[in-house]
Amino acid sequence: MFLGQLVATIWSCIVQLAVFEWAFGGGIKDLCALHQVNHFTCPGGRVFYNASVIWGVIGPARMFSGDATYKNLQWFWLAGAAAPVIFFFAAKQWPKSPIRFLSAPLIFGGTGQIPPATPLNYLSWGVVGFIFNKWIRNRYRGWWMRFNYITSAALDSGLAISTILIVLTISLTNTDAPNWWGNVAIYNTMDSLGTAVSKVLPEGATFGPSSW
Repeated sequence: MFLGQLVATIWSCIVQLAVFEWAFGGGIKDLCALHQVNHFTCPGGRVFYNASVIWGVIGPARMFSGDATYKNLQWFWLAGAAAPVIFFFAAKQWPKSPIRFLSAPLIFGGTGQIPPATPLNYLSWGVVGFIFNKWIRNRYRGWWMRFNYITSAALDSGLAISTILIVLTISLTNTDAPNWWGNVAIYNTMDSLGTAVSKVLPEGATFGPSSW
């Protein structure tokens, strides 16, 4: 078991590095560009770059201390320390209530993936997890015990395989994808069209201080 995990981990690192080298070496044109033709984006890279600016170029002192714009975020240190204690005593007070299932480290730690993850990422696995690990587990315990995690692995594998096939056969060949609701609905939303932004800054304007 350990050897299998070790080999798989090393192999996945090699494959990822090879894919990155190919993609950024010209395999995908205009990768990470704002209007990339196949909608390839680099959310992880953008988040890491922004974080490096905040914590490196600007520095936390100018962001979070004294009279800085985001000084009130410091109160979340106390909130994070108090929340587990509150949940603990609340579960003791109401031992049969849903409060006993709440975990402050999981709640706060899980949201740490936003960004680059979006609420859609959380809602999709949250709905699937509730259906399988709550509804099906309670109603069809035998099926759940035999097939739940096999189904989970099948869904993960199916997503990975279908993504590879779609990229190789449609995206990189500039082939028109099938035009149906499941493909085009996401491009007709306010978020995709950019109309959800209530205020657009004029040229040269900034949020927060104009200089640090």
